[in-house]
Amino acid sequence: MNLYKYLTIIGVGLAAASCDLDEMPQDSISPDSFFRTEADLEQYTNQFYLMEPDAASLYDEPSNLIVDGLAQPAVLVGLNRTVPASGGGWSWGNLRHINYYLQNSHRCSNEGARNYYDGVALFWRAYFYFEKLKQFGEVPWYDEVLSSDRDELLAKPRDSRETVIRHIISDCDEAARLLEVERVKSVYKISREAALFLKARACLFEGTFRKYHSGHTFNPDGLPYKELLDIAADAAGKVMSSPKYKLSKTGNTPYYSLFASQNAVTEETILARCYGGNFTHNSDAYALVTSKGQAGYTKALAFSYLMADGSRFTDRPGYETMTFTEECAGRDPRMAQTIATQGAIYADGSSATFNFATTITGYPMLKFVAGPSYTNASTVDMPLYRLAEAYLNYAEAKAEAGTLKQEDLDISVNLLRNRAGMPDLILKDANAAPDPFLTSELYGYVNVDRGPDMGVILEIRRERAIELVNEGLRYSDLCRWREGRLLSQPFYGPYVPGEGRYDMDGDGKIDFCVYINRRNPSPGVTPLKIGEEIFLSEGDKGYIVAHNHLERKFNEERDYLYPIPTNERTLTGGALTQNPGWNDGLKL
Repeated sequence: MNLYKYLTIIGVGLAAASCDLDEMPQDSISPDSFFRTEADLEQYTNQFYLMEPDAASLYDEPSNLIVDGLAQPAVLVGLNRTVPASGGGWSWGNLRHINYYLQNSHRCSNEGARNYYDGVALFWRAYFYFEKLKQFGEVPWYDEVLSSDRDELLAKPRDSRETVIRHIISDCDEAARLLEVERVKSVYKISREAALFLKARACLFEGTFRKYHSGHTFNPDGLPYKELLDIAADAAGKVMSSPKYKLSKTGNTPYYSLFASQNAVTEETILARCYGGNFTHNSDAYALVTSKGQAGYTKALAFSYLMADGSRFTDRPGYETMTFTEECAGRDPRMAQTIATQGAIYADGSSATFNFATTITGYPMLKFVAGPSYTNASTVDMPLYRLAEAYLNYAEAKAEAGTLKQEDLDISVNLLRNRAGMPDLILKDANAAPDPFLTSELYGYVNVDRGPDMGVILEIRRERAIELVNEGLRYSDLCRWREGRLLSQPFYGPYVPGEGRYDMDGDGKIDFCVYINRRNPSPGVTPLKIGEEIFLSEGDKGYIVAHNHLERKFNEERDYLYPIPTNERTLTGGALTQNPGWNDGLKL
């Protein structure tokens, strides 16, 4: 919905779908009678939590690490994008509600309440603009409610990336200051640490985007980036030093438990989306129900996991043609807590049995899957901000700025490796021998200037892929690293030596059967004909290929940003310029 439509909207009729959030007032809100009490401020700001991503969105983003059978718009990326007349993410209603609140909250005489909920509102304004920055780049900055007599604001051109990121930083700083007194203590509510976390994530994004797009279409003048990386590291460091949080190490599979717990694991989670009662999600269905998408991980993720002793899997002789069972043996324990490998047990106590009909790639999902008991309606909470990401943001910001030291790794990445039972990452070793698989197959652009920290940057990216897969971050990571080309590469699954019958989960039963001409079925298993019902990368053998029939492209000169809708450009008389590479036909 465009800005003009929101000029007449004063009332709010939204119910905040999150734990312990009261219902918003249903009638029109008059500032003369509202915004007077703490309850008023809480009720109004509850609607901002609707901006949180939901569990279904985890499967919607373009990624080279996970894919499902229903996500064709995300799979197609550039080919699927056109310049819309309206919509396309160019929505400003949430901003209007935030600014309307900030314009009227002074009416509340309770200073403590006003400070807290002002901090909440400022967090969400920074969040709103960070999402716009990622999607569109330069956007108009508004910190007031627009009215129909402000023509100069209605036709305002886009503000620079520098202006937008500085406002985001400012809002996060003020939010953190106002939220220092934790009036509402809940993992489902905004806190000081959440504001610092957002600041770190935003500055890391913008700093690395500028670095890797310097001299490119989206940063032709080479905007400076190191200061933003320093700000990101400082903000992440403050989150890391908070006594409120530590890495969860509960149980035999602490990593898996973070994403399969009915209640968010509060010792590690900074902000979570709550599910319960009638508010449910279908994350389990995506992984366990054939009609829901057949979600699966890809070879790009599977090959990224190290061996349990810290050596590189892709240095092993014959790694390229290992079968699923062979390649999953002796790996980083997080692999078996993410991919449903042999012997996997769901949180509901049931065994994870391999069913090719429910995984389009052949790498079945375990992360975010609590088990068959939850396929109709899962009430597992969804972590949004985790201490683990703060560690990775800190280490990456330091490495990209060229200031990383071994002690920085020891208080960040190595804590994650220690939790998983993996050996430490050693800075000098990583830089002395950068992983050729990561440079040739995944992150080729980091190899362009081959800086002294290239090796450790690659290893931090490895950790980021492994630790944060399927948490809604991969697309923005690929964009800021200028690695969009990965979104046009094939989605590969495990290696299949040729026609035959395969026991994928090691239970002694055939799970998977493929043939060329002659069917050789097994009880309960539907044979798949190679070249018709299943596609392999080398024809009659090779990696399973998901979405084999879809052409996929990524335009390096266009697809890192979305287009501005034509109606918006027309309404502003061309004050809103179009993003590079998008031809909308307007002569403005």
